[in-house]
Amino acid sequence: MKKTLYIILIGLLITAFASYQNFAQPKKERMQFKERVMEKLDLTDQQEEQIETLRLKHQKEMIDLKADLKKQELTLKELKSKKNFTRNDFLNTVKKISEAKNNIALAQANHKMDVYELLTDEQKDKWLKFGDRMHHRMKLMKHRMMDPGMMHPDEDE
Repeated sequence: MKKTLYIILIGLLITAFASYQNFAQPKKERMQFKERVMEKLDLTDQQEEQIETLRLKHQKEMIDLKADLKKQELTLKELKSKKNFTRNDFLNTVKKISEAKNNIALAQANHKMDVYELLTDEQKDKWLKFGDRMHHRMKLMKHRMMDPGMMHPDEDE
């Protein structure tokens, strides 16, 4: 009995560790790719400092915007728990959620443009090439998170 329990416990620990590795890997891959892009852009020290300043400002802004989205989603959850709400209340809350998502998308686009405008013409060309690859890789990572057994990115398409 103890032996069976011990084997089950080890199996659970192995499964938990493997699951953690699958979810941690995409973020690690994204960071490695971002570092390679920054390296290949051959940024000046001044550009690196400006981009880091922009990145920190953007991260702070995103915290606030994402918090607003979460609050709106909680408002919708609260509304639904009442079980007796009006169409107008529901649609207004959904509209606020859409606006919060739109604000996040606009902040991301503005951040990308802020960085893009710091680059030279040659760096902009490289940036655009990497952007296409990054979009493709991010898409694959999202699929991989949903299906960890997915094929290698090069085998997919």
